[in-house]
Amino acid sequence: MLSSSAETVVNIEELLRQILERVPALSLITFKCVSKHWLSLISDPEFRRCHTLRNHNPKISSFFPTKIKDENLLKSPFKTLNSAVSDGSNIGILQSCNGLFLCYALSGEQTKHHVYVVNPSTNQFRGLSSPSVSQDKHTFVRYALAFDPSKSPHYKVVCVFNHPMYSKEEQLKTDVYSSETGEWKHLETPFFHGQSYNFNWKSRLGAIYCNGALHWIRKKRKDFHFSYDRKEFTRHETDVLHYFEVSQERMLVVSATTPVPSVVKNIPVGSGYWQPTMWPILAQRYFGECGGRLYLIETYEHCLTQFDVMEMERDYSGWFVKYNVDLNPLAAALPGQDWDPLIVLCLSQEEETYNTGFEDSSVALLLHLPGKVKSYNLRNKTIRTYVELVNKELGLDYHNRILEDVAFPCMETLASV
Repeated sequence: MLSSSAETVVNIEELLRQILERVPALSLITFKCVSKHWLSLISDPEFRRCHTLRNHNPKISSFFPTKIKDENLLKSPFKTLNSAVSDGSNIGILQSCNGLFLCYALSGEQTKHHVYVVNPSTNQFRGLSSPSVSQDKHTFVRYALAFDPSKSPHYKVVCVFNHPMYSKEEQLKTDVYSSETGEWKHLETPFFHGQSYNFNWKSRLGAIYCNGALHWIRKKRKDFHFSYDRKEFTRHETDVLHYFEVSQERMLVVSATTPVPSVVKNIPVGSGYWQPTMWPILAQRYFGECGGRLYLIETYEHCLTQFDVMEMERDYSGWFVKYNVDLNPLAAALPGQDWDPLIVLCLSQEEETYNTGFEDSSVALLLHLPGKVKSYNLRNKTIRTYVELVNKELGLDYHNRILEDVAFPCMETLASV
């Protein structure tokens, strides 16, 4: 039986709302079972809107793998989306954006929807299809999700497409869906002149939302040129980054050649013909956002424990090396560890409290190895166990990690879809 003071709190609607707005989303979902009154309050669209705006920067609560060997082996913090879409569709994840997922119907599925916006915290979803995109297999199409709960409880889905084989118009067609209006709007965005600048199949499927723009990077491996005069490697080609400014509704492209990694610079040069002893092949291990900045990680196949974390300049003038990562101390502590399954899960901001009471934030790199998730602090270069997995044979399928993401981070949110 509730005390008189507790009954007073429950009866003061506004005070109760203010208290519950500060409670994490997953806890609120559990609190729906407290009473019909709480169920009605927490389910109210206005309450969910206020909660989303107040809790616009939640911490990562879980990861959703794109491919797994055995779903029964998954343990926290890894989850699946099987129960999120109730229309029977089999879906895969394209993008994670501030608690919402953009998903796509897997090939062979008979569905009228091309993509789904899913809130894995509430298990709500909305199926969408651009009205202009045909089902023709030759149609080039990229979908992306823009959601910033610090500015609005609504989201937008951008669909960029073209039919390269038959289209005579040099136009990159774009449709934009707004959850606020529930409608698609068609735009006309000019193609970029020059083959190397075209937005095409070389671009990654999943986009990254950062600072009001959606970003696509090329997914192919980077080639090098060896200068026999300077006895050093240089990038062989100019790479590009495409980004769509959501508020301005325009597509832009910038040159985005990445620096030569430190491990490549250290490849020894053989005697005689002054040729390198090995030719570097790099793989993209991570492309994402943290703290309003874009980051990119590439690894060298012969040295997976040392790599650079590159950051994009705010004015898109180019990539620069922000952090140097050396996991050899961790490798020494884990003798016999196979580093080929190393997966970069994400970059995450962490709060630090010093002995003086001073609080500051730093960036941590979350890494998955069989049986464990490690957190590597990029500023002070310390390593700690983020979570020890109960099942050492966690079935993450890492073999396609070079092309696309392996696991998507999820933040708790009550955002409506």
